[in-house]
Amino acid sequence: MTKIRVGIIGCGHILVRHTESIEQNPDSFELVALCDNNKEVLAKAVAENGNVRGFEDYKEMLKEMKGKMDQVTIATPNYLHFDMAMEAMNMGYDVLIEKPIAFEASKLQEIQDEANRLGRKAYCVLQVRYNPTVKMMERVLKEGLLGDIRSVCFIQRWQRPIGYFKDWRGSMELGGRSLYEYGIHYLDIVQKLFGVPEVKSTDTFNHKHMDIPFEDTSYSIVQFPNGASGSVEVNVSVEPSNLECSIAIMGSKGYLKISGNALDKVERASFENEELQKKWEAIQSTSGEAITPNSYGTHVGSCPNHPVLYREIASGKGMDVTESINSIQFIQNIYEKENK
Repeated sequence: MTKIRVGIIGCGHILVRHTESIEQNPDSFELVALCDNNKEVLAKAVAENGNVRGFEDYKEMLKEMKGKMDQVTIATPNYLHFDMAMEAMNMGYDVLIEKPIAFEASKLQEIQDEANRLGRKAYCVLQVRYNPTVKMMERVLKEGLLGDIRSVCFIQRWQRPIGYFKDWRGSMELGGRSLYEYGIHYLDIVQKLFGVPEVKSTDTFNHKHMDIPFEDTSYSIVQFPNGASGSVEVNVSVEPSNLECSIAIMGSKGYLKISGNALDKVERASFENEELQKKWEAIQSTSGEAITPNSYGTHVGSCPNHPVLYREIASGKGMDVTESINSIQFIQNIYEKENK
């Protein structure tokens, strides 16, 4: 099998998720280049990854690695993703783009249209979809164990240190506000399971990170396509650590709550009769091992599924960028109803 040769643009905190994914799929991928405009950061990353080729200018990397690199992983600050992806594809590379791909849903379709025109692949990073608990919820809904869905409650109560929003993350133009930065993966699961809801109202607040021009806390009331009501809370002002990321589903035949720090644990599952309970137990027993959320020193909470994402790409089942369109649209809908 021919290995996919990967170059990564951006050597920040998320870099290790991609390098370890390549290391865990050695028959399918090979890391051949790294790029970062910070010389010291780049030198450290290159030294830690087998002294692969290092570039301070991504345009130079795209040019110099022609014929020696197949895929470009884009792990730069949020505002750079769209332009870098378009440029890399036009230089002949497939792309894997970290979240958020863009701040407008229409931009994602532009990327996919360009990929189709060029005969290239444009993949997105939606690794929470690979959580065993998410697979459980999908099966429970598909098999109707909860009956008619009446209400859905999503809660994300995380901690972020004051310094988290320094530099580009603290800019609306560069970072894209809080839901694009840390809410997007879990809002993606909500819309994947229940559809993009109509947002009835949104209130936003700033309780901890007072020096940024956007919220650290938001609450929304929504209604899903099937008529179910819902609430959405995304909050990074809690202390002293990440406390909860959960989806509670209330149906006519039962109740299911998936919680933990990263939708990684079953908190409660109650069904109206023994037959449904046995079906649930069968689903649990065949859904895979529980995950351990990633740690970034100051916080624990993201999902360790990047290696699965890379395996899916190698097998021809990688998720193209259109899979992210509804997630971005959901976020846009939330902000359109802000404080109205």
